[in-house]
Amino acid sequence: MSMTNRFVICAAMLAATSLAYGQKGEPPKIDQKVTNAPKWSVYNAGEVIGAKVFNDQGEELGKIDDVAIYGNGQIAYAVLSYGGVLGMGDKLFALPWSLLRAKHEGDESNLRMAINIDKDRLKNAPGFDKGKWPSGSDCAVLDTTDKYYAAECRTAEADRKTAGHAMEASARTPATVVMRVSKLDGRNVENAAGDKLGDIKTVYIDPAYGRVNYVALSVGGFLGIGDRVVAVPWDAIKTSFTDDKEKLTLNATKEQLEKAPQYLSDKAKAKDMVDPVWIGTVYTYYTVRPYWAEMGRTGKN
Repeated sequence: MSMTNRFVICAAMLAATSLAYGQKGEPPKIDQKVTNAPKWSVYNAGEVIGAKVFNDQGEELGKIDDVAIYGNGQIAYAVLSYGGVLGMGDKLFALPWSLLRAKHEGDESNLRMAINIDKDRLKNAPGFDKGKWPSGSDCAVLDTTDKYYAAECRTAEADRKTAGHAMEASARTPATVVMRVSKLDGRNVENAAGDKLGDIKTVYIDPAYGRVNYVALSVGGFLGIGDRVVAVPWDAIKTSFTDDKEKLTLNATKEQLEKAPQYLSDKAKAKDMVDPVWIGTVYTYYTVRPYWAEMGRTGKN
């Protein structure tokens, strides 16, 4: 396995990750046996943002300028920057995430995104200015995008279901919170009492399911427990909208964060941070049932 964050999720892990804490506060043990395990990849958001986008004819179309997510962690859309590649200046274009596929080429050192659409189709797509991003209150922009790509989305959805990569259906409303992944770095996370627990250092994305998998949360200086960065499943974080600002809340105590699975940022540990057993312990520790289990992964590749 290369250093490209590819991994195999253990089938036995799916049941184990639904367990609660042990009586002494220790996470349950994970069965590490692999039986008919499905395959997909998780990537650091920094690999996705900035990745070049190619069509199936090998033509470069632009790059991923950002990724937008709903509060529940579902990816709303990717933002494609055409720039000088297609002669579109600084216009940005929202792409339904289901149309994109994450790939590696050659020595697999760089991530690239693939999309089965020709240049003319993209050139005529609805776009928006860099200074005016669509949000949950900008449903008209997103609805227009969805309508434009409706046929392609139906085809992509059928293909993903065949491959066992079913994605969540969008439940967007005018009140839906939409956040840019690039703006999550440094965002504060509070506990239920409103006390600051820490700030987000990085985000990990599951392209196959179109979801945020987990975030790395720096909690050391705020809780007086030393320099410590822990991994937290996005589904353990509650997103709300107060005073025109998103609020991120994690129901965790200082004692729980002191024992939480630690995130290690050095390159030598990059592969460990997407290891299936390790990710299983992260979900188990916070008593979060994995989204891939809830959505009925088939195990097909």
